[in-house]
Amino acid sequence: MLYVDGMNGIINHNETIQWLYTLIGSKFRLVVKTALKLLLVFVEYTESNAPLLIQAVSTVDEKSGAKPWSNIMEILEEKDGIDTELLVYAMTLVNKTLLGLPDQDSFYDVVDCLEEGECNLGEIWLSILF
Repeated sequence: MLYVDGMNGIINHNETIQWLYTLIGSKFRLVVKTALKLLLVFVEYTESNAPLLIQAVSTVDEKSGAKPWSNIMEILEEKDGIDTELLVYAMTLVNKTLLGLPDQDSFYDVVDCLEEGECNLGEIWLSILF
């Protein structure tokens, strides 16, 4: 992913991003952490990758019948055994994705989807910081 040819291959193959997003739902912490880091590299590579991630998330969650961003929300809603490192990676992925959106309407669409998950992202982010 760190080389131009590799990243271009991933950009053109949305199934890989879907697979990485699916791995965020794993029960193994190291798998989740690695998938989050790789998705962060993907989103940070270029701003045009944020909509591709959103497309992948929508595809995976529609197929499974889950709410949008459900894998991320499971991490953020975890009350017992809080793993702050995973919380930071998950919130950073959300923030970087929102930052890379091309227009305000897209931004609010994603924020609305996140809020429908009955999770207050502002409170979670504050709890991570303090």
